[in-house]
Amino acid sequence: MIKNLSSLFVVLITFGVVFLTSCGDDELPPNTSIVKGTVIMENADVWTTWVDSGEVQLTIFPEFSLNPPSGWGEIPDGTFGPGVPGGTFALGAPFNSQNPVVFEYEAGKTEYDFEIEVDPGTYSALALGFRHDFVNDASRRSATLGVYHNNPNEVSHGVVVKADVGGGNIVTFFDYPAPTTFTVADGETVELDFKADFGFVNLWYR
Repeated sequence: MIKNLSSLFVVLITFGVVFLTSCGDDELPPNTSIVKGTVIMENADVWTTWVDSGEVQLTIFPEFSLNPPSGWGEIPDGTFGPGVPGGTFALGAPFNSQNPVVFEYEAGKTEYDFEIEVDPGTYSALALGFRHDFVNDASRRSATLGVYHNNPNEVSHGVVVKADVGGGNIVTFFDYPAPTTFTVADGETVELDFKADFGFVNLWYR
């Protein structure tokens, strides 16, 4: 039996929430900014078998911190107790958790444009996730289809997930480049393009 795997998943935050409140670039109210871009979806045909099981949601996470826990970043081994491996994942809710950007399935569509109004500041991750309606474990309810990681030509799911499988033997189950941290100035529009892969749901929920 895998030791500490359930403990690790408890601290993984489900991916899927962001708000879309569009304003013209020259009409932004004070202390607001825009993050916009295009997500290219690989294996979009896999979506057809999951479309009635949940939503595809875009999320943006605040600056990473271990104390208090927030954002998305690298967590050292032992952070959650002796013998509990660390990894790379989200520690807190998305910045815009109350109003997600939802991508709707369209047959044959592989490119999705987005525009998100945010507060100026530093953000630790921009991620696209499939939020499953029928998975009760909150730590596994969302599968990260892709994150912005400063390489728009390659998919990264942004997570490193490890577990002790017994006797101190640490196994890494997922190992992908971390999301890229970015800063948005007051009134600035930042364009971030990245790739996602819907096929990851078959690994995350197996």
